[in-house]
Amino acid sequence: MITADVILLATLAACLILGAGFGFGKVLRFITGGRRGKILSIIICYFLFGIVLNFGFVQDLLNEFTTALKDNGSWICNLLLSIRIDLIAFAVALFIVVQILRRIIVRIIAHVMEINCKPIRIINRVLGVVLLTAFVVILTLVAFQIIAWISGTDGAFYTNLEGSVFGVDKLFTDNPLNAIFENIRASAKSGT
Repeated sequence: MITADVILLATLAACLILGAGFGFGKVLRFITGGRRGKILSIIICYFLFGIVLNFGFVQDLLNEFTTALKDNGSWICNLLLSIRIDLIAFAVALFIVVQILRRIIVRIIAHVMEINCKPIRIINRVLGVVLLTAFVVILTLVAFQIIAWISGTDGAFYTNLEGSVFGVDKLFTDNPLNAIFENIRASAKSGT
């Protein structure tokens, strides 16, 4: 076992203890409260951006928007097209929708999960562990992707992960977020 494996086991143990101790409702409020909630919304938007961007009605709306800017022909419209204002506007709209849905869903779920009866308390503790673990995994994937952008997937950081018993090195090189980024990059190159 290498250091990364020990860190993984310690993190999983902490998620188990803290998630069960606080329960789903409190973990959910912690993760989605204040600045963490905005950061979480950005992460959710990042996950959803490439998926929702490929929806037919979204493509139609973005095409109409860019066509209207092209038809105007003014220098400001050309400037906006050059900075891909269509993708920026789409990202902002997606963020607003996610923020609204996040607040509504969190309030409903947190109140339901804190009902004081034994089956709900057990479910609350189990889901607290699952939610906290999922949150830590998402943060790890985002951190791995940022590190991969900086040093590459075969750089100095990767050498510290090589030989992981639990496959941390494979998670770093085969990070699912890389596919999302490539989808966004391909959509931007194709001109939407």
